[in-house]
Amino acid sequence: MDSITPAEADKIIAGNLRLLEPERVHFSKAYRGVLREPVLADRDFPPYDRVMMDGIAVCLDGSSRVSFVSAGVQRAGIPAQTLPGLDFCFEVMTGAVLPEGCNAVIPVEEVVESEGKFSLKENFNPEPGQFIHSQGSDNQKGDLLLPTGQYLAAKEVAVLTTCGYTEVAVTRIPRIVIVSTGDELVEVDADPGPFQIRKSNVHALQAACLALPTPTQIELHHLPDDRSVISGSLPGLLKQADVLLFSGGISKGKYDFLQEVLAEAGVVKHFQWVNQRPGKPLWFGSVKSGPLVFALPGNPNSTLTCFYRYAASAICALTGIKAKQPEMAFLKLPYRFAPLLAQFLPVKAERAETGRLEVEPVATQNSGDLSRLALSDGFIELPADQKEFPVGFLAPFYPW
Repeated sequence: MDSITPAEADKIIAGNLRLLEPERVHFSKAYRGVLREPVLADRDFPPYDRVMMDGIAVCLDGSSRVSFVSAGVQRAGIPAQTLPGLDFCFEVMTGAVLPEGCNAVIPVEEVVESEGKFSLKENFNPEPGQFIHSQGSDNQKGDLLLPTGQYLAAKEVAVLTTCGYTEVAVTRIPRIVIVSTGDELVEVDADPGPFQIRKSNVHALQAACLALPTPTQIELHHLPDDRSVISGSLPGLLKQADVLLFSGGISKGKYDFLQEVLAEAGVVKHFQWVNQRPGKPLWFGSVKSGPLVFALPGNPNSTLTCFYRYAASAICALTGIKAKQPEMAFLKLPYRFAPLLAQFLPVKAERAETGRLEVEPVATQNSGDLSRLALSDGFIELPADQKEFPVGFLAPFYPW
């Protein structure tokens, strides 16, 4: 039984990732997608000399003029009007086009109005160019605004739409097929017998997938501990998926048929055992130009931990989202772990006043202890070559 380290597992997974193909979508469906084309400015930004304050627009010529007669109102959304002379001004609103012939905006707080005439308050000295957002000062037509590979959060969607991109090329949404295995599992609304448990892993995995940075299309399936049923179902599941997530059926039990059937279906195994707790029986394989397959251990703690440690970043990578390095967390209490395994330790986390992330262990009975796992905020990864972890030990933190 060859067991590898978590770092070795990372490298193997990374070596088998592929970028999914692009598709064109309406901008309303591009949120959380990854751009597969550059976005260019379709015109200057701002597209005109824009008024930045409510007030009056005037032409300053170096004279000592302190009062101006209103020539009208220049509101937002209408073409620029023309100043009739240096003694005149336009009342202007934020966002309006600067009237022709004007070179400064004086805020409404700095003028006094009386019978259609605006006078400057004492000790206010306006300067040419003030409170004017000049045309093209942000970007000029043709400038690159969003590069290929850019993740589209809300602010990027604002750029898309202001540039008139009704459709845009993004990586298509990954198709995730989540499969529970085992005769002991019944539906959530069932009244389980004393030898049965309700399905929870597939629903936890579905929730975890929905919370990923990338949108996902998710299907849920269940397979009994029946070799012929698994064998007959697997080809169809592989065709439906970009990532296939199994929960259970992968260890050394008499009814753990999954790895045999995966091999028969043409899935190439890359590893099966990782030197870690929880989740030592973690199977990973792939089909050439086809799906990734993660067979996660069946215990709830192990299932979720292995998903967040390995599968989550792999799913995101299929769309072009680069994995972020986990934040390092400060251990608040000493901890001891004797086995020479990497440990994924559930922890409570809080942000100290200094900004440092501090964690303390959450005791669980075993890898099936869901109720205590729910008290944690995530887990830290402790190295296999160390048994004693003192206060202040720094470890990578993975939030749920």
